[in-house]
Amino acid sequence: MQAAAKAHPINIRFKPRTPARVIATVKKQYASYILDEGEEYVDWFKTDLHKEISARMTPAKSLRTLRDMAGWTLAETGQKIGVSAFRISDYESGQRAISKAMAKKLAGVFNTSPAVFI
Repeated sequence: MQAAAKAHPINIRFKPRTPARVIATVKKQYASYILDEGEEYVDWFKTDLHKEISARMTPAKSLRTLRDMAGWTLAETGQKIGVSAFRISDYESGQRAISKAMAKKLAGVFNTSPAVFI
């Protein structure tokens, strides 16, 4: 039996006009992620978990993950950058490398750094 992983606290800031009921719901739903008195914030990019996840992510996996998060089909993604659904499929399967120029287009569509795709 594996031990449960400890939740990493995150810093959440609400806009000034956020309804109190929304704040209360978030605090209740995600209590295990909220810092207790005396705890310190951690820099996500310096955590072992971030390093582990980053090491596993290939450009192909990054593209698939971002596309899934956006809720786009292969065809929709292809239309946004001017290529076919088959080309996107080739990128995601690793059958075709993502060029620097294509990485820039993808980065623009997904609002991320081109380095994610190289």
